[in-house]
Amino acid sequence: MIIGGCGYAGLQAGGRYRRRSEMLRSLQNGLTLLENEISYTSTPLPPALARAGEKIPFAAAVLFQEAARLLNSNQGHTAAEAWRVGIARLQENAPTQAEETAVLEAFGQTLGCSAKREQLKHITLAREQLLFIEQQALEARGKYEKMWQYLGFCMGAVIVLTIL
Repeated sequence: MIIGGCGYAGLQAGGRYRRRSEMLRSLQNGLTLLENEISYTSTPLPPALARAGEKIPFAAAVLFQEAARLLNSNQGHTAAEAWRVGIARLQENAPTQAEETAVLEAFGQTLGCSAKREQLKHITLAREQLLFIEQQALEARGKYEKMWQYLGFCMGAVIVLTIL
């Protein structure tokens, strides 16, 4: 049981690296979908956010869906405020770090505040920054995911051997 419990803890710690890189990819896909909604169909921001959120995995979708929900609530939220609340929900549901949060917050400040062409430039910039962060996360995943997994099982074995 000790080896299994420590191994499970190691698997969870290693899985965090995998989930983060998947979440970063999903955020990029969400921004691409948002860009397409704005660029090709000229969809207003709330439905564009909702549609983007429907097509990506839950961990990242919560950002888009929460922002769309607040904008549709008719409570006077600006796009930046709704996006900020969406980021908070994302942080609750996904393994985020300060890097991607900073990129998303900077993008949120420009959301809905500029002309279509400028908005598309901001989306492209945010997506490129997230791509760079994802590449770093994949490198970290390659280095540390297996290490944490093995470390968990090894620590369990050491504890068992110490007890015996």
